[in-house]
Amino acid sequence: FYMLSPRFLIASLLISFWCSNVVGQQNTETVARDLHASISKGSADLLSSKYPRLSLGEANEIQDAYVEIELKSKAIGGYKAGFTSSGAQEKWGVSSPVSAVLFAGGKFRGSPVIDIADYQKLFIEMEIGFVLAREITQPVVSVEDLMKYIQHMVPVIELPNLPFRSLKSVTAADLVATNMASKNWLVGQPINIDMLTSQVTAKLYQDDELIDSGTVSNRSRLEALLWLVNERLRRGWPLKSGNTLITGVVGRINPAKQACYVADYGDLGQLISFEVIHSEKNKFNGVSCLAEQ
Repeated sequence: FYMLSPRFLIASLLISFWCSNVVGQQNTETVARDLHASISKGSADLLSSKYPRLSLGEANEIQDAYVEIELKSKAIGGYKAGFTSSGAQEKWGVSSPVSAVLFAGGKFRGSPVIDIADYQKLFIEMEIGFVLAREITQPVVSVEDLMKYIQHMVPVIELPNLPFRSLKSVTAADLVATNMASKNWLVGQPINIDMLTSQVTAKLYQDDELIDSGTVSNRSRLEALLWLVNERLRRGWPLKSGNTLITGVVGRINPAKQACYVADYGDLGQLISFEVIHSEKNKFNGVSCLAEQ
C-alpha cells in the first residue's frame, strides 16, 4: 500500500463536497431564473433530470429564489403545506412535510369557470384552510397557543398547475423547487373554528359522480398548521393578518377534466361548486353546468 498525497486527499474532499452540494449556493438564483423562464414559456424539464441528487434543502433555496421572481408582480396571499400525512411522505420519499407560497392573485371565490387551457397540467385538491387574525412573528410552541392567532377556517379547493413536460419521474424536490406547483385556490365561506369537530370528511363529485373522498382528524390539520407556521418563520417569510394557510390534501390529488365539480365538506356545512372547461379544444358550449344548480 502507498500513502495518498495531501494534494490527492484535498482534491478528493473537494469533489466529495461538490457532489454533496449538487446545485451550489452561488447557482441557486440562476437555476431559479432558468426554471422560471422555462415555465413562463410553456413548461420545464424536471430539475431532477439535470441534478439527480438534488436535495430538499437545495430545492427550498431554489423555491425561495423562484418565489422572489414571482413577487415582482404578485403578492403573498398565504402558504400551503404538502406531504402532511405519513402515507404521502412515504410515497414521495421524504421525512417531513414541505411548504410553498400561495399568491393573492390566484385566489378564487364563488363558483368560477376555470379554463384548463390556462394550465399545463391542472389538478384538484380538497383542503382545509385557516385565516390568520394577526401577524405571527415568533415561533409558536403548541396548537393551543396557535389558536389565538386564528380568525376562522375555510374550505379550500387548491388548483395546482404542474408545469413539467413529463410527470413520469417527478420527485419531491422537483415539486418543491417550483413552489409546489402553486397557482390558484378557491376559497369557501368563513367557518367558526369551533365548528372543527374531531374529524372532517370531504367528498368531490365530478358531473354528479363521486370521484374522491377523504377524512382527516382535527388534530392532524392543526398540527400541520403549527408546522407550517414555524417552518415559514424559520425560513424568514412573513405571516400577516389575513393570510390563508392550507394544511394538506383531504383525499387524493385529482387530474382535472372538463366537467362540473362539487366539493361537499360534510359537517362543516359547505358545498363548493366550480366548472372546468377547455376553450382551446372547443369543448365549451357556452352554457355553464353551474346554471343547472
